[in-house]
Amino acid sequence: MEKSWRCRGVVWLFCGIFMLSLLICRTNADEAYDKKYHPLKNVNLSPFMQYLSIYQCMLNVSDKCQPEYTLTEKGWLNVTNSDASTFCNQGCANHTMDVLECIFLVKQDYKFGDKNSVQELNYTITQGCISGFPPNATIKLPSSAMRVSGRAGFGVVFSIVLAVLMAYSHM
Repeated sequence: MEKSWRCRGVVWLFCGIFMLSLLICRTNADEAYDKKYHPLKNVNLSPFMQYLSIYQCMLNVSDKCQPEYTLTEKGWLNVTNSDASTFCNQGCANHTMDVLECIFLVKQDYKFGDKNSVQELNYTITQGCISGFPPNATIKLPSSAMRVSGRAGFGVVFSIVLAVLMAYSHM
């Protein structure tokens, strides 16, 4: 009996070493591999793979954007009103929104280093290109009273239905 347990332990050890070697051999620092790799491939996987995909989305840079307006994990690009026409009309805004869409498709609740969400940056770029960018800040999303009232309304309706069911069950 003891010998079979020892044999199982050795088998598990070899299986573990084999799986570890597969993982190590699979990681590849080849640039050609990275060019073929698409960040959206990792959607709905582990959080680590989602953050890897976000990083790969941000590696998508454009010559239309000046280096100071390239999106990074820090967040808002701090576009000024004097640079708004260049940013909005020469393709940098569209490129940045494409990168934000890539990030959103990978991880919808992603927050940048400055605590802004993808939706807030999209809204800031859209509104900033229309009516001007605020200095050193993003434009906050308008609060949705419909969402708040919808949640409150659900609670009220649920309470009434529950009270009616309880009243009928005691009759």
